[in-house]
Amino acid sequence: MDIEYRKTRLTLPVEVDEKFSELDNDARDDYATALRAQGWTLQSISNSAGVTRERIRQIVADSTFVDSTVSLAEFPLPMPPAKPVKSPRVFVEPDPVKLERMLELQPLAQQVRANSPLYREEAEEYTNLVADVHLTDGVPMYRLAKRLGVTHGALRFRLARYGLKSPATGESKVYTPIKSGNRATA
Repeated sequence: MDIEYRKTRLTLPVEVDEKFSELDNDARDDYATALRAQGWTLQSISNSAGVTRERIRQIVADSTFVDSTVSLAEFPLPMPPAKPVKSPRVFVEPDPVKLERMLELQPLAQQVRANSPLYREEAEEYTNLVADVHLTDGVPMYRLAKRLGVTHGALRFRLARYGLKSPATGESKVYTPIKSGNRATA
């Protein structure tokens, strides 16, 4: 596995700065080329060497480092700091048993209309399962909607209509709760 190194705001150690101050031009050029080969940025090398970043780029491009008579064995050649490894994001998924039950109830719950008692109990069970998975289990509304094949707005609307979640944008006539006489558990 290749190690990825940071590419911004790198600073070479103090001993490298001190070594650059002791070197003549040829040795400095070879040392800059060796640091560049280690993975240090042009800016970090130029800051330590006391020359411009463009000059370091020219030195590296015109490098005769392979023909160099200067031994770099006593020169410090530190490795640049590695990028911090990010842990992969973990998404909360709905419980498979609850998800299966919601998928069974969903077609029936979507058929409930106005004052009709038809499928009202299934709709309330479906809504309570959606609320449980979202509010208790911590599954994001978007992820749950994706698993159910609906929009997150539709789920939010359902929860607001059943009084299980308040509307995101305050008061709205669209989000009025279902009349208690129309509830199956009334």
